[in-house]
Amino acid sequence: MTRRARDDDAKQARRADILQAARRLFLSDERQLPSVARIAEAAGLAKGTVYLYFATKEEIFIALLDEEFSNLLTAIGEAFKPSAVATEQVQAVIARMVDYLDEHPEFLSLDALAYSVLEQNLPEQVVRTFKLNLTRRLTLAGQLLDAALGLQTGRGTQLLLRSYALIRGLWQTLDYPAPLQALLADPAFSVIRPPFREELAASLQEYWRGALTPV
Repeated sequence: MTRRARDDDAKQARRADILQAARRLFLSDERQLPSVARIAEAAGLAKGTVYLYFATKEEIFIALLDEEFSNLLTAIGEAFKPSAVATEQVQAVIARMVDYLDEHPEFLSLDALAYSVLEQNLPEQVVRTFKLNLTRRLTLAGQLLDAALGLQTGRGTQLLLRSYALIRGLWQTLDYPAPLQALLADPAFSVIRPPFREELAASLQEYWRGALTPV
């Protein structure tokens, strides 16, 4: 039993090494996915070893995105303070979302590739598992919101889903490619290139304030 546990731990550690190597490479060029060969080299593994854990590079990156969603929703759950009033709870949740996205710049870049690249090149069962994991975690986080803010059942999940849509849309709006960034450095374009972090925090605060205000 001890040997089995050690073997399982070693496998999990190796899988984590592969994902970490993939994350580093992706951060160096977020416009394309690195090959399995490059990921293997960065992880210090043989290419064949990587294939023991993931069938394709798309499987590596959907696993990485799954991990990012899990960590984000866990961070949101940890933001709740049992004794805090509702307004403080909301501010804590928004702050944690903004901080997490700021600390993990690969998340939204990878998320932007999910529909167009990753899910288009993965077996249906892999995509289904990814979506089920996301749905379960989103629902659990939503239930924490319902309880913390005294919301109608399911409202917390709805707020999180709509916040995700807002985050994704705002990020894609402001994610200018490098050549355009140079052009838009002219102060004349400042209105269409506000800092993402500040704009995201303000947008989420406005949305949640409006969404939670009784009609």
